[in-house]
Amino acid sequence: MNNKDRVKKIKNLLGLRGEDREDEYYRVADVLCDLRHFCDAKKINFNHEIDMSELFYDSERSYEE
Repeated sequence: MNNKDRVKKIKNLLGLRGEDREDEYYRVADVLCDLRHFCDAKKINFNHEIDMSELFYDSERSYEE
């Protein structure tokens, strides 16, 4: 999967089309907030996941450059 495909995947899964609706997310901040609640409920270290996401992001960006 390339980075353009990742963008399409997120748009399809989460919405993020600029519409404030119940069945999709309006802002990235809303997604992150709900993911933080999810991590709390499942006892997942949210900050560790953020750190890992930065490593993955840097790797994926470097791969496509």
